[in-house]
Amino acid sequence: MHQDSKRLKAHRTGINLDEYEDNLIDALVDYTGIEKATLLRQMVMREALEMLGVRDIHEFDAVSIAVSNAIPKLH
Repeated sequence: MHQDSKRLKAHRTGINLDEYEDNLIDALVDYTGIEKATLLRQMVMREALEMLGVRDIHEFDAVSIAVSNAIPKLH
């Protein structure tokens, strides 16, 4: 059982790739040995965190907790 039930990977998102994009991802899967869904999730999360200006998910979690704890105190 997970310590944090929000960390369960239960939310699905689909993406559409053209043949060239799919071939590139398949080549990365072959090269890394990582499952396709795992590889894509890692890539998406890395880009999302970079866009937010944080280094990793732990830093994002710390910021999220600090912000969510601060909001109720403002009202």
